Amino acid sequence: MGFPENGLYHQSIRREDPMRHPHPIRFEDLRQPAWTLWIADVLQLTDHSQQLPRTALAHCLLLAAALGRAVSAVARRVSGRGRETVRKAIAAALPPDPRDLECRLAAGLRHRLPRRLKRRPIPIAIDVHRRPYYGDHDRTPGVTGGQAERGTSWFWSYATAVSLVPGVRHTLALTAVEPGDKPAELVERLLAQVGWSGLRVRYVLLDRSFYAVAVIQALQRRGLRFIIPVLRRGVAARKFCRRGVRGWFDHTICSHRTKQSVSVRVAVVSGPDGRCPLVYACSTRFHALPPVALRYWRRFGIESSYRQLGECLAYSSSRNGVYRLLLVGVSLLIRAVWVGLVGVILGEVRWQLIVSLTPPEPHTTHLTQTLPPHPQPTP
Repeated sequence: MGFPENGLYHQSIRREDPMRHPHPIRFEDLRQPAWTLWIADVLQLTDHSQQLPRTALAHCLLLAAALGRAVSAVARRVSGRGRETVRKAIAAALPPDPRDLECRLAAGLRHRLPRRLKRRPIPIAIDVHRRPYYGDHDRTPGVTGGQAERGTSWFWSYATAVSLVPGVRHTLALTAVEPGDKPAELVERLLAQVGWSGLRVRYVLLDRSFYAVAVIQALQRRGLRFIIPVLRRGVAARKFCRRGVRGWFDHTICSHRTKQSVSVRVAVVSGPDGRCPLVYACSTRFHALPPVALRYWRRFGIESSYRQLGECLAYSSSRNGVYRLLLVGVSLLIRAVWVGLVGVILGEVRWQLIVSLTPPEPHTTHLTQTLPPHPQPTP
């Protein structure tokens, strides 16, 4: 289902990107009916009652995301029902398994896939994004531990795959990270969602947390090129980090737990300071050293997608991991629509959503106190 074609043209604020040609934008494409119906179809929401249809639930989710507020804060104003009724309606529409919700979100992301990405093979980046959690982690299944950050050591974690085409950094896949998930399982789930879209992958850039034998074997089975920073652990890996070491080397990565090994090529490139080298594990189809480092630096474009995700993320203190995944998915769907709009900034899309989705103030009659007439003095 597409967005409406009719509407007034509006010349909006340009992005500060010289690679993107400015065009007039139809902000009627951002109006309420198209957004609510599209989100309701993507998430497969169901009518809770005649007074609370599925479009009202999508309306609450979109407005909460645009405002950065909780769904309960806008439920009464938007739907005319209590926040507990809206909460139960959304919970009834969600699948119990997060994998089912990920399939729905992946279909929505494919629906907004720019055509530029289908013309030729594209590079993608895979990384894990962590949202801090400040509640009781012992009573909250689904949170993962990690290095202390922003005042906590427990997080809701999500792995994403993002295209690295300049100007079209579109989120291609999303999966929730659970405590028992291994890096290879995350890579398999993300690459499966990317494969559903029919895109051809040029190469994959991964964070150092994916430096594992099983991850490299999964990429090699699919015939994908990859670049992963080498962890400086073990005698065999430390020899690449010495001063003055440059060039290509053959290296075998061994797993002490699974007793498996895999062979890779290691590229040792001079670091920015000229002292500490940069060490990358690469596939066999990379040949020149400088382009390896230049290509990997493009991976940091995925960090901007995480910042934009936070701009359209509704607040929640829920312990339900599926509901948390739903809020992250709605934020990425809004961002996916924004990526396809040329010449606008994400803040303006949020503003248009707030203006078009916020219901008018209810009409109230202001009562004025009528004072009794001043008594006249008696003669």
